[in-house]
Amino acid sequence: MQINTPERKKLVGKLDNGTRIYRREGTYKESGEWIMAINDEFDDRFVSPGGVGMFVPASRAGVHKRMKEGRLTAFCFHVVHDEKTFFGNVRKAKASPYVYIPVSECKAWAKELEEKRGQVEPVDPSDDSSEFYEKDPEDRKNRKVRYTEEYADKDTEGSIIEQLKGNAELETKQKEGQDIER
Repeated sequence: MQINTPERKKLVGKLDNGTRIYRREGTYKESGEWIMAINDEFDDRFVSPGGVGMFVPASRAGVHKRMKEGRLTAFCFHVVHDEKTFFGNVRKAKASPYVYIPVSECKAWAKELEEKRGQVEPVDPSDDSSEFYEKDPEDRKNRKVRYTEEYADKDTEGSIIEQLKGNAELETKQKEGQDIER
C-alpha cells in the first residue's frame, strides 16, 4: 500500500510506530464515510482481521503477529465520543476500532506461504490477543481516554431510526403521488 501523498496520509490517519497500522478517529457516521473513501482511494478490497483466513491459511494469532511486526497493513477507525466524568472533567470514550486489511496483501502473504510450503511460522500464544490494535498506543496511561462499547449501540440505533424515518417519508410521498428525488 502506497501512502505517499498528504491526502492519503490524512485519510488513513496516524501510523503506529514500528508497524503498518494506521489509526483514525471520528463519529459513527464518519466511519462509514471513511471506509468508502478508503475503497475509492486505494484500488483494492478490504477484509477484517478475521476475513484474512479466506485468503491465507493462517490463524488469527498469525494475522495479529504479522500486523505487530509491520508486515501487514491495517487501517483502524475508532468511533469516539466526549463524556463527562464524575468530577465534571471531559474525557474521550473510544470504542474498539473497525479494522480493514487489504486483500492484495493477503494474497501476497498466501503466495509467500506457498513458496515456503512446509515451513511453519512460529506463533507465540500472546499473539492471539487483539488488544494491540484495539487500543491506540498513544492512549496508554492517558486518564482522559476510556475504551467502551457503550455508545456503539446508541450510534447504530440512531442511524437505523434515521434511515427508517427517511423510508417512511419516501413511502408517504409515493402514496401521495409526489415526485421523488433521490
